[in-house]
Amino acid sequence: MSEHIVFLDDEGLAPSTRLKRPDCDHSWQQYAYTHPDQVSEHLKDATVALTCSVPLREEHLRQLPRLKMISLALTGRDIVDVDYCEAHGIEVSSVPGYAANTVAEHSLAMILELFRRPAAFTRLMRQVHAGDKPYQNIYFNHRIRDVRDKQLAIIGSGPIALRLAHLARAFGMQVLFEDRGGKRQGADCRPLAELLKSCDVLSINCPLTPETHNLIDAGQLALMKPDAIVVNTGRGGVVNEAALIQALQQGRLGGVALDVVEVEPLHPSNPLFDLIDRDDFLLNPHIAWSSEDAMQQLMDSAVDNISDFVARQVSEKRIRTA
Repeated sequence: MSEHIVFLDDEGLAPSTRLKRPDCDHSWQQYAYTHPDQVSEHLKDATVALTCSVPLREEHLRQLPRLKMISLALTGRDIVDVDYCEAHGIEVSSVPGYAANTVAEHSLAMILELFRRPAAFTRLMRQVHAGDKPYQNIYFNHRIRDVRDKQLAIIGSGPIALRLAHLARAFGMQVLFEDRGGKRQGADCRPLAELLKSCDVLSINCPLTPETHNLIDAGQLALMKPDAIVVNTGRGGVVNEAALIQALQQGRLGGVALDVVEVEPLHPSNPLFDLIDRDDFLLNPHIAWSSEDAMQQLMDSAVDNISDFVARQVSEKRIRTA
């Protein structure tokens, strides 16, 4: 049986990405992007959906009786109503390990920028060249700190968190992990409140779940040292954005770096843009995952997941009819 595969959002691929096709009998259709009100129409004949970022909620899935499989070109599965899929026999696959190195490197790059400030000093030199800042012999406009011997607290324990820990230790940082409410044990694990009080860098590298939603809110931020920084390359909803904005504006944090926000794509009306001109604030449009190397691995694996699913279906059918 031929599968009808629909790729909902190929605009998420870099020009360098080579998109292979599944190793099975299939027809293929793809769209640059699928808006929420187009999901049901674009998938009406699909047996397999491939998506980079388009959410598939129950209101869509109820209208798609032919759909058998969803392949997510993502690490997590939070953009899909997984409970509905499990109840109706729709397989959901993702690619958990592909971004381990690239997101960890991006997290470290953000940490280094907020400690060393090379981009901030480049902006200063542009202002000096334009005559907007005075020309002088020595510049102390931005605080510069070493990351060596600083404490990095990581919320998360997956491949990205572990790779970030490896990279940070190579820079001489002390790395500790949040103990996930006592679920994770070890000499390098600490309760969240203890970590918040002692850390120089708090890095969010965990999925968004009911337990982690708003895990870091005003109360938790108030525990942190006034020169500590918060880096989030995990999921936006883990940190309360209103509380984060207020903490930075009131000088109760040393810096904030975000690659993810609670409502994506990042809209120009987002209150986070109130901070955009600050040199202690970095805002990226969810691009930590998207190095050319990682993106190729991601798409290869997402398509391989489709091939594997179809192969299993064929094998199971043969067994049933044997």
